[in-house]
Amino acid sequence: MKSSFDVVVIGSGFGGSLLATILQSSGLAVGLLDKSSHPRFAIGESSTPAADFLLEEIANTYDLEELRPLVRFGSWRQEHPEILCGCKRGFSYFWHGESSGFQACPSHPHELLVAANGSREQADTQWYRPDVDQYFVNVAKSRGVEVVENAQVTSIEHGGLRDWKVTYLSDGRETSCQASFLVDASGPAGVVMNHLQISDTTNTLSTTSHAVYSHWENLPPLSQWLTSQGASLEDYPYPIEDSVIHHLFRDGWMWQIRFENDRQSLGFVFADVPAETQQNPEQLWSNTVRYHPVLSEMLAGSQLATFPGRLFQTHRLQRLRSQAAGEDWAALPFTLGFIDPLHSTGIAQTLYGVHRLAQILLNKSVPDLLPALQEYSRETLAQFRLLDDLISSCYLGLRDFRLFTVMSMLYFAAATTFEQRWLGESLLESGFLLADDNRFREVVSDSKTELTELVSIPGLPDEAINQFSKQMKDRIEPWNSVGLFAPEVPRMYRYTAAK
Repeated sequence: MKSSFDVVVIGSGFGGSLLATILQSSGLAVGLLDKSSHPRFAIGESSTPAADFLLEEIANTYDLEELRPLVRFGSWRQEHPEILCGCKRGFSYFWHGESSGFQACPSHPHELLVAANGSREQADTQWYRPDVDQYFVNVAKSRGVEVVENAQVTSIEHGGLRDWKVTYLSDGRETSCQASFLVDASGPAGVVMNHLQISDTTNTLSTTSHAVYSHWENLPPLSQWLTSQGASLEDYPYPIEDSVIHHLFRDGWMWQIRFENDRQSLGFVFADVPAETQQNPEQLWSNTVRYHPVLSEMLAGSQLATFPGRLFQTHRLQRLRSQAAGEDWAALPFTLGFIDPLHSTGIAQTLYGVHRLAQILLNKSVPDLLPALQEYSRETLAQFRLLDDLISSCYLGLRDFRLFTVMSMLYFAAATTFEQRWLGESLLESGFLLADDNRFREVVSDSKTELTELVSIPGLPDEAINQFSKQMKDRIEPWNSVGLFAPEVPRMYRYTAAK
């Protein structure tokens, strides 16, 4: 690796690799360091229409033809069948939180399906991250980025403005390189953030969840289980396996994501911070399935996939730092913080952050750089505050599926409006998921406050739930351009994404 760069990016997940590729292809000298190597296991697998729009915008803006096939499931499978992915036609939710469990009937009281597109050809994708992240790194290398894997950063020195020295250990040797600008794409490790002692503000977040997860093989099709329960699959807007599936309980939820080789990603997210316990991941998963017997039915005969071959367990999922950028450094969103996987926002938010940083670093003169980076920091923090309110409200809604459904409409209003705005104006002026829209943020905050009061009422009377639902329908009207609250078939939304 050479000794001097315009930009050094630390962390070669898809976000760090993509930003490095953009900057290198635009004429900067870029180095990319990572403490491990690819392929490696990672989650954060479910994309959205917003993620597709953003990736397409990036590919077109920076002429990255290698990435264009990845913006749709159809083109991905046709041009890169070697990169494993899954088809995602929408978001599917099944309620198991009553004492009687899931109940199927024509009015679909325990089901919510929200379609995002009309066909497999135009569908979003489930990203099998070991393959996808490897591909992004390979693109970076082919574009001239100097990539050093298995590079453990041992020290960072800041000699002055635009004067960084990064020392790392690789192949038993200690090496140093200079950079004018550092990007922290190291995720929870926060390599640069730790060096700069950027304060941790996680305790200001409302969402409190933790998870146990891995990949599985030989799972029976969910449609098979649903048919056994008498579900009306003909009402569904897409084949159920072509979606990200959420099995909802009062104490949390399980995700289910299918890839094209029938491997599936499963994870149970608990609504509360983990108690101090000596359970290992295997014990936690076993106890979770035992406590929710319906999972035993749905997962009968399945087994852990040979890769990664083990379960993973988290502490509290939420984290947030107080600052995302300075005069000569910046952090990608996933390094700044994380809230929860509930709304599948991670891929799109990372792509949004990559696009914002690339535009700043490539188009701003030195005098304008600091104000632009400060604005990037402000807006990225605002995104996490909004996501925290949206997601913690849905967890409050797990008291009753009707409340969860109502609160999830806030997210779908934000997502679809963000997509619609993209059609008529600059994507970057829209603000990710309406985080720049003061009126919308106020509606979310007020709704969360009222929901908190509502769920404290003993017995949760139907009249109160119905009144709250009506209020929510009226509140989101300015951002409801896709018929939320009014599907032709109850709880079955056939198309919501911007065309």
